[in-house]
Amino acid sequence: MKPKILGLHHDHIDGSKAVLGVLGDLYRLAHKEFPFASLDDWLRYFQNVHEDIVARFDTVTSVLQSQEALELLAYNYGRLRSEEGYVYVEGKFAPQYHIRGGLTIRVVVGAIYKGLRRAEGEFGIRIVPVICIGREADPLVGMAIARVACEYDGEMVLDLVCDEANHPPEKHLPAYRLTFGTKVRRDCHAGEWVSPEPRETYKKRLTQNIRTALFDLRCDGIGHAITLGENPDLVSYVVDHGIRVAGCPLSNLRSNLIHSLGELRVDYLLDRGVIYTLNADDDLFLPDMNTVIDECDAYYNFTENQCAALQENVFRGALGRVV
Repeated sequence: MKPKILGLHHDHIDGSKAVLGVLGDLYRLAHKEFPFASLDDWLRYFQNVHEDIVARFDTVTSVLQSQEALELLAYNYGRLRSEEGYVYVEGKFAPQYHIRGGLTIRVVVGAIYKGLRRAEGEFGIRIVPVICIGREADPLVGMAIARVACEYDGEMVLDLVCDEANHPPEKHLPAYRLTFGTKVRRDCHAGEWVSPEPRETYKKRLTQNIRTALFDLRCDGIGHAITLGENPDLVSYVVDHGIRVAGCPLSNLRSNLIHSLGELRVDYLLDRGVIYTLNADDDLFLPDMNTVIDECDAYYNFTENQCAALQENVFRGALGRVV
């Protein structure tokens, strides 16, 4: 049997299929000519793993430099996820990528917040904005992002994303410390990818980043956490403390960060009581949720109890208010 997933915990707005519906409008708002012959040509380019990922995303973020554009994409994101049948989503965005046109971090966040809340009101879906620090940013920028998150009195979740290999989580500990003692809940991409060399310490370094996210950044949730299942002490910790683990199995597999879905030990984590959830990550260029569910179930042959856990964990592990 397969689980019926009604919510997403690891979902990047600018890497979602919502971009497809408004990309032409975004270029018109930016007064830029669309640099591809057709939307299909652009999508083939964007989904080509042999092209530089920064250059690929720049075809989107370069036209997300105005309040109107940001609000439009955020609104379309909420509309699309509602139409797909989701009732709860945590939508991630990194404001530092939207300030090259002169907007401030606070204005960027406000525009996205407005679009998400408008979609929420019209379509009845619960959307939790997740404000992210792109790890390559200077720690002072990270702190500025965290301060804006604090202004929303617990309505925003703070996350740390992108280049984990060159920017381990402790770099942005000062930003996370600003949220200690506040209503802001904390998430972190951790244990996703590090430098492949030296090979003999590869998994140890992945695991260290998970430990840093849990113990130093005091996260309420972690994303990816590839090596979690190999560390019983950490499994016990996340179970005992109710920490949500937002897994992205096919993102890890397609990105060649794992060789087999079995490396994630999803069945073991579920049986141990980890609040583990399935997610697509970026369904604009990675397998969508239907494929994630199909392939994970084909590999693990989820039991009735495991399916029930995957369904219930969407709500048990929500970092925002569900209803």
